[in-house]
Amino acid sequence: MQCPELRELREEIPQRIKRFRALMVAEGIEVALVLQKVDLFYLSGTAQDGILQVDHEGERLFVKRYPQRAAEESPLRVVPISSLKDLRKFLGPFEGTIGLELDVLPVRLFEQLKEIFPKAEFKDVSPLILRLRSSKSPWELSMIKKASEIYGMVLKRALEILRPGISELELSGELIKTAMSHGHQEYLRMRGFNQEAHSWHVLSGQSASILSSLEAPLGGWGPSPAYPMGAGKKRVKPGEVVLLDFGTCYFGYHSDHTRCLCLGRPPDPLKKAHEVCIEVVRTLEQRAIPGVLCSELYEAAIKVVENRGFGKNFMGLYPFQARFVGHGIGLEISEPPFLAQGHDYPLEEGEVIALEPKMVFEGLGAVGLETTYLVTKEGLKPLVELPEEILEL
Repeated sequence: MQCPELRELREEIPQRIKRFRALMVAEGIEVALVLQKVDLFYLSGTAQDGILQVDHEGERLFVKRYPQRAAEESPLRVVPISSLKDLRKFLGPFEGTIGLELDVLPVRLFEQLKEIFPKAEFKDVSPLILRLRSSKSPWELSMIKKASEIYGMVLKRALEILRPGISELELSGELIKTAMSHGHQEYLRMRGFNQEAHSWHVLSGQSASILSSLEAPLGGWGPSPAYPMGAGKKRVKPGEVVLLDFGTCYFGYHSDHTRCLCLGRPPDPLKKAHEVCIEVVRTLEQRAIPGVLCSELYEAAIKVVENRGFGKNFMGLYPFQARFVGHGIGLEISEPPFLAQGHDYPLEEGEVIALEPKMVFEGLGAVGLETTYLVTKEGLKPLVELPEEILEL
């Protein structure tokens, strides 16, 4: 299916390949084989079952299933193959350096590639691809902005339908329906083994203080122990804070926002904690300019919350707190840069980040906010304007 977004994406692919090739040459990687679906989409324009080969002279897209669709979506040369072993027909008994996405490539696939190219040296190419992806083009920004605008529609719908007795799952279902009617793809992509994410981190009261397996400040009961995070069967009560930590995704590009609602007046400790979260946002907005170390932004946030007496509530329940205050966002819901402890690299112009200071109180719930920003020369620019206070109904 042709659409304006696809036409514009196809125009971007050659420049992405050119930048990727330059990084490969600098790192001494002669051939890269890109298999991970998100990276494949970024560099080829299609997420069909395939392998992108990039070398110093050119590139080709090997596709195992439905090459016709891949050719419609990607501007690159598509070559049908029947199995991984067919790569040897095209590369021969290659003995140089092959770049692979070693952070996510399954061991079985890696072992197969080693059998196909027994004399090759393998290097991790993921850092190069993630470096490319962290800097967003104007077209990519327009996609993330559309995703951010969808969250605004979700928030508006939540204000219309939130009522005592509605379950978290029912509320989530209505909000997902709203989001998808405006182009949200529903499924959120995360990089890594056993990493899963969906939009419905819609949590009320105590649910927001329940930890999950996800390395994040909020968990939730989830629908069942089989998926133990996000919205569950709990019903909303008056006086409880309801968090809408609702990722949205348009044409593959994510945004990440959180806002708080309450049927009535929220408990005073949560109201005060939310005000401190807003103070953290103001502090980081002033400091987050190109060149500042991402770890310094995390430390600045820690200083604010500790000075206000909320050190053990920040970003999760003590001692299981997440050691970050923000993250990059794009084709995956969480990607470099990470505003986190130990991430001693600079923020750069053109990156898109989500700031998400949150406070969690055992048995009471959680508060906080999250906003997606563009990093500019002057500082952070939010991609959508949303109210920051707890919205009392």
